[in-house]
Amino acid sequence: MSYCCLVREDKASLEIEKEIKNRIKLSYNDMDPEIVIAIGGDGTIIKASHLYPNAIIFGIHTGHLGFYANYSVDELDLLIDDINNKNYCIEKLKLLSCEIEDSLGNVIKENALNEITVVTPPRTLTLDVKIDGEFLERFRGTGLCISTPSGSTAYNKSLGGAVIDSLLDVFQLTEMAGINSTSYRTLSSPLVLSKDRKVELDAVIDSEVYITVDHLNYLIKGFKAIRIHYDNKYINMAYHNHENYLKRIKRTFLISEK
Repeated sequence: MSYCCLVREDKASLEIEKEIKNRIKLSYNDMDPEIVIAIGGDGTIIKASHLYPNAIIFGIHTGHLGFYANYSVDELDLLIDDINNKNYCIEKLKLLSCEIEDSLGNVIKENALNEITVVTPPRTLTLDVKIDGEFLERFRGTGLCISTPSGSTAYNKSLGGAVIDSLLDVFQLTEMAGINSTSYRTLSSPLVLSKDRKVELDAVIDSEVYITVDHLNYLIKGFKAIRIHYDNKYINMAYHNHENYLKRIKRTFLISEK
């Protein structure tokens, strides 16, 4: 097997990378590795999921514990031993797929581990929201966020969306500053949808929008539509002792280290 490291550019992370390279017994390959060691934070892990979607990802946090990483700095010896001896388990995390289309018929396809957002910060965004091809509502506001269960604890949570159990095969649609009045009306609450649903957001008029897919961002001029659904795609996250979801929630949001 081969491996590579994806590293956040800070002193602690770079020192960890140096030690890993001295002790891992696999060949190094940053073009098509079978194992990727993401050293840094959740952002580094998410970046690894996009750069190396077919690899097994080991996450080690070198700062505050985040949501995805299954190894801390104190467990570096354990991580190295797990890789050298193939003593690890794998958790499959579902990815949301999307197709972004502009008025010229150009299509961008991406996958998201955390979330997809459609926004127009300088002005009101107007979108027709369809579920499985059926019209639900005409949204007016800043934008919409569509998140996975693991991504529900990220931007979605900041928007007031629900934190979703990772065992559920669902995704979530959450509004950003929706406009509601006697003239305009939206659901005004997060909408949790089955994995079999398909969401389509259609531009009412050609407009310029920003679309983010995890850390990636696109400025789409003449935006026409975005279609979002699960497409049997996932990433492989490695762990030694799998931390249950409630413990992960507690250590990330409720229990501060003193």
